[in-house]
Amino acid sequence: MKTKLYMRFPTALTNTPVTYELIKHFDLKLNILKANIDFNLMGSILYDIEGPSKAIADALAYLQDLGLSAELIPSVITIDENRCTDCGLCTSVCGIKALTIGAPDWKLSFDPAKCVGCNHCIPVCPSRAISGLVPEPVL
Repeated sequence: MKTKLYMRFPTALTNTPVTYELIKHFDLKLNILKANIDFNLMGSILYDIEGPSKAIADALAYLQDLGLSAELIPSVITIDENRCTDCGLCTSVCGIKALTIGAPDWKLSFDPAKCVGCNHCIPVCPSRAISGLVPEPVL
């Protein structure tokens, strides 16, 4: 199974070696897509996570037992098909090609497995059809 895992850290857990624990104890393959962790303040992290479904479920339970807000998310962005005009502007800023458009129908196509949560597509969408599921860090 491959999915995305989004976590928010409370102040007391910013020094917890969560990535290490997920790899060592649950044998999961992790790729950090986005992270913002300030020691003793707050934190959030977005992973691509891969492994057996049971290991992922056990890891999620472990994280929640620690006091982390952790959830599996199928996608980092959503596209409102009723608002999307298939203009293709979002594809021009999507360097990893999660958003594409082309012949024969010239309709926007989105591959959530490729999306890394950069959110560059959101502000360029003139119809505001794209929204993010992972909040940007507050600096």
